[in-house]
Amino acid sequence: MSPDAPLLAVAGLAKAFNGVPALRGVDLDVRAGEVHGLLGANGSGKSTLIKILAGFHDADAGAVTVAGHTIGSPFGARGLRDHGLGFVHQDLGLAGAGTVLEHIALDSCGGSANLHRIDWRVQRRRVRDLLGRFGIDVDPEAVIDSLSPVQRAMIAVVRAVGAQESASGGTGQILILDEPTVFLPRHEVGLLFGLLRRLRDRGDAVLLVSHDLDEILEVTDRVTVFRNGRTAGTRTTTGATRDDLVRLILGTRDEHVAKGSTTVDRDRTALLAARGLRGSRVRDLDLDLFAGEVVGVTGLAGSGFEELPDLLFGAEPAAAGTIEHGGRTVGRPGPARSMSNGVVLIPADRKTQGGAPELSVLENMSLPFLADRARGLSIDWRALRRRAQDTCHRLDVVPPDPQAMFGHLSGGNQQKALLGKWMDTEPRVMLLSEPTQGVDIGARREIFALIRAAVAKGMGVLCATSDYEQLVEMADRVLVFDGGRISAEITGADITKDVLASAVYAEEAS
Repeated sequence: MSPDAPLLAVAGLAKAFNGVPALRGVDLDVRAGEVHGLLGANGSGKSTLIKILAGFHDADAGAVTVAGHTIGSPFGARGLRDHGLGFVHQDLGLAGAGTVLEHIALDSCGGSANLHRIDWRVQRRRVRDLLGRFGIDVDPEAVIDSLSPVQRAMIAVVRAVGAQESASGGTGQILILDEPTVFLPRHEVGLLFGLLRRLRDRGDAVLLVSHDLDEILEVTDRVTVFRNGRTAGTRTTTGATRDDLVRLILGTRDEHVAKGSTTVDRDRTALLAARGLRGSRVRDLDLDLFAGEVVGVTGLAGSGFEELPDLLFGAEPAAAGTIEHGGRTVGRPGPARSMSNGVVLIPADRKTQGGAPELSVLENMSLPFLADRARGLSIDWRALRRRAQDTCHRLDVVPPDPQAMFGHLSGGNQQKALLGKWMDTEPRVMLLSEPTQGVDIGARREIFALIRAAVAKGMGVLCATSDYEQLVEMADRVLVFDGGRISAEITGADITKDVLASAVYAEEAS
């Protein structure tokens, strides 16, 4: 193998499903000692590529070369794991009740078809050494559920590295990470990136799939973009700009949606109000949300902004204070009462709280309407199917098939389906928590447009997010939280990334 040859090379890889191309001959190479980013809109082929390498799908054409050796297709159920590829998926694939030791040891030793005893004393020493090499201060006996989000992500990475070393016997291996930062607090992302840099520095190749352009620009050495199943281009990250990447992803430099002009009548009764509201972090909050506006809330992790949507919806009980819907105090706030008064919530974790991945798109989108379509023991599924089909087409959910499994949709299409479901209830207020988390910029643009169109018709939206750019594009005013209280309010043209960052970190700096 030439010193300059890539550790992983994909050439002309193609795959179609029922005659519809998902990959149209993509090319990609990842070198030793680099973090290589992979970007693309939903449906661009990123997930299909990863599933082929992992053995979930077989390619129709093309070649894959690992460390100079071309691997014949099909790869089998284990994919290319036995050739030194390790995979970390978005949900991390960790069992909450298991320990760190069990995950790393079993992943490295459990692939053999032969029965054999595991020497746990040897494995305990090996896991401690592995964690120590990467500077991860975690007890091997710790239960996964007891770890912080970033610790769980780092354990998933180290587990994959350990399995690589067991398969190959050395370093210079290939790690593929699919959206590992989606559910991480922003202040912890840098810790994971430090681990990726350590992998790069020891000669490993890292392929990082992400929708976050700022993350890609921060941590990668090169980046490849897929568009419509083809390779749109590869760029060296140094010197590349956000506009360069946007143009490759979308075919245009315009990623923004005009907010449009809105007139908010603050003399009218607020759609949603809170007085003296207190939660586990929120302290003595007074808030008014009016028709025709998007109110953003943000702050540092733990400042209280994250719990506000759940608190206002009643999913998290308030310790004190009152909530008003349309000027009327809600006696016992809760999700059922909120929904009956036209207040809906789209939580940050769409997979476990927002939707049911194991059910179809139709079943997910029909939940708010089942009572209306039930006649005794029967349900009018024909009417519910028509509604879901219309919504999928209107919101450009891909595939526009209500029978598709919700969990098989991309993150952006899952989010559009959830937005469509709740918008079909014609809510007065929509509470959003990180609404574009793990969503590509094409879907972000569509989601922003949907929300702004609903706001223009009189809906009120509260959006809690740590994504400043999202607030710049969506919000009419932004409330910054510090220590559970509102420390600043920013409105209109003053809503910029710099102003938001200054307001959020003002207390930290002082």
